[in-house]
Amino acid sequence: MKKNIKDLIILSSLTLILFFILTNYTLVINSIKEVTNLWLFKLFPSLFPFLVIGSILINYNFAYYIKKIFKLKNKTIIMLLALLSGFPSNAKYTKDMYLQKQINQKEANNILGFSFFANPLFLLSVLSLTFSKKITFRIIISHYLANFILAFFYPDEKNNLTIAKNTKSLPEVIALSIKDCLNTMLLILGTITFYNIFICLVKNFLKNNFIITLLTGLLEFSQGLNALSTLNNSIILKAYLALLFISFGSLSILTQIKSIINDTDLNFKKFIKFRFLHILISFILLTISFII
Repeated sequence: MKKNIKDLIILSSLTLILFFILTNYTLVINSIKEVTNLWLFKLFPSLFPFLVIGSILINYNFAYYIKKIFKLKNKTIIMLLALLSGFPSNAKYTKDMYLQKQINQKEANNILGFSFFANPLFLLSVLSLTFSKKITFRIIISHYLANFILAFFYPDEKNNLTIAKNTKSLPEVIALSIKDCLNTMLLILGTITFYNIFICLVKNFLKNNFIITLLTGLLEFSQGLNALSTLNNSIILKAYLALLFISFGSLSILTQIKSIINDTDLNFKKFIKFRFLHILISFILLTISFII
């Protein structure tokens, strides 16, 4: 019975969205063009190179030599790569190491939760449109530091797995990495476009700018961050909103993460729990930064 009600709600919502698209075709098309430009000129250049290089490193003996020479932990390797490229790359890297049996399931679930970093270059560019340098760095540091605090409280699991040396040739690894990362980038474009239709719906039916910005950020975080500059609220409130959008990631990013790990047995519900812990810790850190 519950499933039937759930299905009915979903089908009714999709029908409403389809009707909205048909009756506001020009508005939706123009909005999709804007999103495509955002993906092509900002997200693709800032994310794709890092995704490819990170994928090549993981699939071509990087973890093998790093662990052998520098004795780095599995979570450290993934966190460093995810920190450079930003989400949803953490899911891609965690999945790759898990499928290669470099980390076990429990370790992968924990790493997936606390390696959730937004791309630093993207954050600097978009936050500077609304905030001063001082507040921008406070937001970014609060977001990043929350991940490291979570990592500290979730130590490495006892892992008896041995990392095997890769036997594939470098050209083969490069080709596979490019193909896989292109699929990931297309997934990102598709989810951003899908949730952008919801954002158009929200903007069409709601008039309160604060609520529109809040819902936009929860649906698609990059558009939510851009919309903060239009609010007349206090800079402190806008800083907390920015941190909420970044640390939660938005439904668009969560959908991307879910799609990436969908063919594994990794626990998405545990990942969601990490998001709420992350928000709580990052809010505490930002509050402390404002006090001192």
